Amino acid sequence: MERILGLASVVLSISFIWPQVWRSLRHNTTHGISPFGLVHGLIGATLWLSYGIHERIAPVAIANTSFLTAQSLIIYVAYKNGHIERRIISAAYLVVLAILIFLTPLPASFIGITAVLISGSAIIPQFIHVLRTDNLHGISLTSYTLTIITCTVWLLYGFVISDFMISAQNFVAIPIMLFITHKAWRWRQQHSQLSVS
Repeated sequence: MERILGLASVVLSISFIWPQVWRSLRHNTTHGISPFGLVHGLIGATLWLSYGIHERIAPVAIANTSFLTAQSLIIYVAYKNGHIERRIISAAYLVVLAILIFLTPLPASFIGITAVLISGSAIIPQFIHVLRTDNLHGISLTSYTLTIITCTVWLLYGFVISDFMISAQNFVAIPIMLFITHKAWRWRQQHSQLSVS
């Protein structure tokens, strides 16, 4: 069961963000996506990458490497459209580098707790942004649906390998993502946009 959930976690984690990347690049938009949430998520994923490296948990390391690549592409679209400043992006990548160099050697419990707190709260800026904005055109319904499934599988994987750090953030993330997905779906219905990617 551990191998099956580990493999499913990696495959889903590599897959879930790419429909969002595709939508952002194809429509050249990040409307509905929180710029702060993008940076927050980037740093959270780096913490998880550090944790995966430290604990030698390949699914965690592989999944977060893919996420960092995808998130960087979305950040590029946000930057290109003037939604995020270069200095903020530079600072974020300096933090990413510092995490990989200085935090990876620290005790796993410290890295794990920090990863849960940072990446677990990364959905909050997006949640607030979705509550405040009227335009959700940039949100990929496919990506959010896959994210909900991915979080559920990670939650189960954490239980199976007895690693609460991996499961913890998903207790908060899943309900919030369900709300965002529902609101984006309703926005699409109201604006007659049949594309769900």
